[in-house]
Amino acid sequence: MTVSITGKTKIFGLLGYPVSHTFSPPIQNVAFQANKIDAAYLPFEVHPDNLKSAIEGIRSLQFAGVNVTIPHKINVLPYLDEITPTAARIGAVNTIRNDRGKLLGTNTDGSGLLRSLSALSFSPKDQTVVILGAGGSTRSILVAFAEKEAKRIFLVNRTWANAQLLVEEYAPLYPETEFKVESLENLFCQAIDLLLNTTSVGMKKGESPVDLAKFESLERVADIIYSPQQSSLLKQAEHLKIPYINGTGMLLFQGIEAFEFWTSQPAPISLMEQKLLKLLNG
Repeated sequence: MTVSITGKTKIFGLLGYPVSHTFSPPIQNVAFQANKIDAAYLPFEVHPDNLKSAIEGIRSLQFAGVNVTIPHKINVLPYLDEITPTAARIGAVNTIRNDRGKLLGTNTDGSGLLRSLSALSFSPKDQTVVILGAGGSTRSILVAFAEKEAKRIFLVNRTWANAQLLVEEYAPLYPETEFKVESLENLFCQAIDLLLNTTSVGMKKGESPVDLAKFESLERVADIIYSPQQSSLLKQAEHLKIPYINGTGMLLFQGIEAFEFWTSQPAPISLMEQKLLKLLNG
């Protein structure tokens, strides 16, 4: 795909460290081209020490917007003019829009996951969810599920204290949702509507964070891992005939949400999905 750059071309980008692995530029550039938007999306590797100057550069160079990825999602907050209420609750930003020099930040990770879960006919309202992990992505997922009125969220994490800190932070904000740190062994006899793996366990062949066969009642399984596209966890779900999805949809929809946040236009979802799958399949 050839992108024609002119003096009127709007520049978007990705700030991260590193960024060599990103799929975002080809996906976003396909979207801009399909919607006939004169824009280009580029990756920018920004060392953490240079984050402040990079954000100042968005204003001075009049970038239209950027995505923010590891390790900048939290550290970028002091340099923005405003963040959305959802981003404030999450405490992290992954998308920034430049409104005539005013930088507005939001977070599309949780909403992207919710959209991907429609493939499992899943909506969090009144549902019981088990989340494996308490890392950076977990905060956005907790907020997304709680804002959609999940009934109960169980957190399972190797370091109990880290998960407990999340419970103590979010339980007062969402009193209608029960938050609890729990061991896997105590959950095997529970009726679980969705088990979601947010850890990196499974990226290596043969690894799995849990034996799904031990659950007495498990309706759905999701894994935010997208490479490999079928982790050991999902292979077992398939064997047990439990409906499942991988992290491809979350990756896709967080990018779609970012595009729509920047442009106020409906994203060309099918084209962006085709491009992503082509990239994933080599």
